[in-house]
Amino acid sequence: MIVDKPWGKVATYALNQPSSVRIITIEPGEETSEHYHQLRDEMWVVLDPELGVQIGNRQVDAQPGDEFIVSAEEPHRIRNNGSKRGRVLEVAYGYTIEEDTFRLQDDYGRPMEPDW
Repeated sequence: MIVDKPWGKVATYALNQPSSVRIITIEPGEETSEHYHQLRDEMWVVLDPELGVQIGNRQVDAQPGDEFIVSAEEPHRIRNNGSKRGRVLEVAYGYTIEEDTFRLQDDYGRPMEPDW
């Protein structure tokens, strides 16, 4: 399943309650909203150069192969500082649904609260 986003896309390869596997693609110069999830933790593996990762107050210029843990309810976002598409492998542990996205900041005019 592929879901287009204003900043890129999310391709889901396995989607279930114990864990989900997705590739997050961020277009050049774009970033995800700053957001958090209540129902899942995430583990990220950076696949491409020139991505910036924000987890809580920590901001990192990530390199391919870098791994990050994002705990439930921890604000996070990914930014593409490069001129090519950037990808992150995400393995989520818990219940993965779009309605579990609580945005704190969004450049694309989307609702902050999920539409339950």
